Amino acid sequence: MKTWQLSAGTAVGAVLLAVSAPAASLAQDYVTDEMLLEADQDPNNWLMAPRDYAGTRYSPLGSVNLDTVGRLVPKWTFSFGVLDAQNTTPLVNDGVMYATASHGRTFAIDARTGEEIWRYYDEIPEGVAGKMCCDIGNRGAALYHDKVYVTTPDSDVVALDAKTGEVVWQTNIGDWEKAITMTVAPLVVKGKVIVGVSGAEYPTRLYIEALDAETGEQVWRRYTIPAPGEPGHETWGSDDSAEFGGGSAWITGSYDPDLDTLYWGVGNPNPDWDGTNRPGDNLYSNSTLALDPDTGEIKHYFQYTPHDVWDFDGNNEPILLDVGDQKLLMHGDRNGFLYAVDRTDSSFVYGVPISKVNWATGFEADGRPIVNPEKVPGYNYEATDICPASEGGKWWNPMSVNPVAKTVFVPSREICTDIKSAPLGKGLNPPERTVGKPYWGIGTIKWNKGYGQLVAFDAATGEKKWTVKAPSPFTSGILTTSGGLVFAGTPEGYFKAYSQATGEEVFSYNVGTGIFGSPMTYAIDGKQYVAVPAGFGGWTGWATIGGGGAPQLKDSRKGGYLMVFGLFDE
Repeated sequence: MKTWQLSAGTAVGAVLLAVSAPAASLAQDYVTDEMLLEADQDPNNWLMAPRDYAGTRYSPLGSVNLDTVGRLVPKWTFSFGVLDAQNTTPLVNDGVMYATASHGRTFAIDARTGEEIWRYYDEIPEGVAGKMCCDIGNRGAALYHDKVYVTTPDSDVVALDAKTGEVVWQTNIGDWEKAITMTVAPLVVKGKVIVGVSGAEYPTRLYIEALDAETGEQVWRRYTIPAPGEPGHETWGSDDSAEFGGGSAWITGSYDPDLDTLYWGVGNPNPDWDGTNRPGDNLYSNSTLALDPDTGEIKHYFQYTPHDVWDFDGNNEPILLDVGDQKLLMHGDRNGFLYAVDRTDSSFVYGVPISKVNWATGFEADGRPIVNPEKVPGYNYEATDICPASEGGKWWNPMSVNPVAKTVFVPSREICTDIKSAPLGKGLNPPERTVGKPYWGIGTIKWNKGYGQLVAFDAATGEKKWTVKAPSPFTSGILTTSGGLVFAGTPEGYFKAYSQATGEEVFSYNVGTGIFGSPMTYAIDGKQYVAVPAGFGGWTGWATIGGGGAPQLKDSRKGGYLMVFGLFDE
């Protein structure tokens, strides 16, 4: 059994300091179901990409806190040996770090020293990168029993021996030549490795899939676009639209063991910006699905943007949080709203603006947005100054929740856009709809210069507590700790920490290249470390530079490495 010790509290909550566990415990690499269920209580390890099944990205560690963060210094770095967007969240189990990188790479690293233990390079077929929307990145791994699970750009799920990196099994779940690809960090629930595929910028019909963790065999597949005869199919207007309707699922979901329910986000319909040939709400695009983890059956759902013609997507992470008697699901959306939804039945609790919102003027009682017709693009109508653009309020970069203080911290951007849609053969669209060829529905698009922001909300009420403005979007995921800190990274390469209570900046370090992955923290022998992956790239880089949203980033340097910090006197 692991040994934990409570130390003095802070204004934010109890600080949990790691102490050395018995040698037998530290030597075990075997990750049990119990360890995953109790991951939120484990201060030393970070066992899944969102840290715990609730997806909080909150750590009970507090050695690095408001009083000590000024002594935070680099301890070691690790090069991935490859450039482009580094979107990963590293994992740590018993002193071993597991990190994925762009271009199909996975590493096991000594978390004390940064020395490589093993590496795995996926043999990526030539041409895969050309079938991916937004760079050839990866968002992290999963741990279970004696294995490490990763996904590859060409839609393989791979189980690696945690000690050696050798392939135990490898299962292909999609045809990359049809633009079915993967960047998702898997989630292991009840012995099943759950993943979701990407590709909604192409004419596809996408899905969430569960594989047996020991064998790699398919347990279930849940298509996110309903087929003829299935509930929701009537919301597409034609069989053809549903067949190629998209619905990516590339962000890791959450799991409530008490309700035995898996929550997983679904992204945009295809084509992204033209809804002429897909009349209706287009279920289950732009939704969070509540699924039976044993069968993949849909229990209930909430749709954020019915009939999306702005590419607001909607597959962002669900975070589970109890506030009083309410069992909430918190979701920050690219449509500009922070949502609280009752996770027992997907009923609407509230929606509040993260950034400027003018495409909708409010909500109906059930949470359906009231659309502003002036902000709906058409073939012969350019909708101008649509707020937000598809890159914000909140893009894919994960937010964090402090479950003690009931505060939500959202990486955001204030950016608006001008859009005119177009049919096949016009604007930026191909002459005909073809599997494996992108179909965006864009006639013209222009991003208006914006800025970044980090926003704190009271989860109970949706009230904004504070906002930090920045010259560019906050492009990292967010980490919060019991030390009263919020960690975030910028595309300029600054790794920063802020006070959770006030938003005051208390730490900043330039890592040398843009930060697009997610920081995490862990402890070994009672010493706390904070790790952040660095590497500029991806859609955010292209859109903000090419579209003018943040032109100051045009000279940004690429990179690809991990930097790990600790207190200088430890």
